[in-house]
Amino acid sequence: MKKKDLKTMSLCQLLDIWEATSTAERNPNLSTVRGWIMDEIERRNPEAFNHWLDEPAPKDEDLRKYVLNAGK
Repeated sequence: MKKKDLKTMSLCQLLDIWEATSTAERNPNLSTVRGWIMDEIERRNPEAFNHWLDEPAPKDEDLRKYVLNAGK
């Protein structure tokens, strides 16, 4: 996956990939890809993304509800 590919994906596709990386086998590039995904999701919905980050222990699986439902 290339960083530029993320810009053409829908928000739902990004969230699908994000969730898949939560349980993916660890490799040296995984944290970089997860960072790219978070950057792109934040770019599209910064307020909701930051609400998710403000949680005491943000869970990967909760990011979808924040960015698709505009947070709590």
